[in-house]
Amino acid sequence: MWKDRLKWSLILALAVALAATMMLTGCTTDEDDEGDGDEDAEATETLKIGVHTSLTGGLADYGAAAEGGLRIANEDYGTVEVDGTTYEIELIVLDDKGEPAEASVVAQNLVDEGVVGVVGALTSGNTNAALPIYQDAGIPVISGSATNPDLTNGDFENFLRTCLRDDLQGAAIAEWADENGYAKVAVMDDRGYYAVGLADIVEENLADLGIESQREQGQEGDTDFSAQVSNIGAFAPDAVIFTGYHREAGLLFKQLTEAGVETQFMGGDGIKSDEIGDEAGGAENVEGALATFGGLAPDEMPGFEEFATRFEEEEGVAAGPYAENNHDAYVALVMAIEEAQSLDGADILDALHTIEFDGVQGSLSFDEKGDVTTPSGAGTALIPRFEYQGGTWVFISE
Repeated sequence: MWKDRLKWSLILALAVALAATMMLTGCTTDEDDEGDGDEDAEATETLKIGVHTSLTGGLADYGAAAEGGLRIANEDYGTVEVDGTTYEIELIVLDDKGEPAEASVVAQNLVDEGVVGVVGALTSGNTNAALPIYQDAGIPVISGSATNPDLTNGDFENFLRTCLRDDLQGAAIAEWADENGYAKVAVMDDRGYYAVGLADIVEENLADLGIESQREQGQEGDTDFSAQVSNIGAFAPDAVIFTGYHREAGLLFKQLTEAGVETQFMGGDGIKSDEIGDEAGGAENVEGALATFGGLAPDEMPGFEEFATRFEEEEGVAAGPYAENNHDAYVALVMAIEEAQSLDGADILDALHTIEFDGVQGSLSFDEKGDVTTPSGAGTALIPRFEYQGGTWVFISE
């Protein structure tokens, strides 16, 4: 009898020991499995940063440039230490298809993902649609390409940007028209948030310079601009300034050319895509067009040459519009998290308004509104100028 009891006691003890071993094995982290025996080694956790951009639709090329710039930034600033914990940064990239209605859906999805900050959205209209959701969630947002002045003039306390504003760009477009001696200018928008805002600013500055203007409106997504072409032809302007995006600009310029309207084509940053040649039915229909841009000139950015070279090597294409601005938006967010030593949105936002950081564009900081600081008194001289030559946009150095 005692032998049976001893046998069962030994079996029970072995079973308990085996169960304990299995429980310990189930709780082991990756760090424990791969560790070198250093019991004080830090555990690495994951921190999510949202990328709210447009990877499909009419601005997919701008979205791809933004994503490429962010990938490079994430390679260089892939971790951040907060309160003794090292966090590996994961980019959560979502596509709003260039549509304001989709932008609010993307915003809510990123909030649900638990991101601590967002880089985006790509356009002013989509940013405007998404910001109320981000603000309610207490998430800081930095855009590298949303240029409408109202975004930082209004009630969005959680928004910052690393690009220049359209009140500066609109004034620069009007000044360029004046320098070229244009007496009559047609200004056309696509009824979008960005395009209408920029067109209003251009018209106001043209009036201040004594230049006669005529306003036309299309609709984003339109393909037939025959009514506008007829009106513009009757007005016989020296230049046509289109303030929307390159897809519609290409079609407009093509239809004006086919109608025999001889005029100078101009626009803002929305038309500065090499794809405009194909959209216009051939590069010859855009040859000589002029465009401003809502960022610094290439020769004014100390890190641009190195960044552009690396971008082309890693992405296989040239750095597109606002790639560097999105890169710098990511760097600002990471630097602010490190400065705040917190993952709380309010703490990160406070830090964003106090930090100085080095990006592709140089040493940067933000003012009380959330706009990137610029050299005092530089004004419209900051806005670079480009000309479409032989299928690509070429920077015009003054």
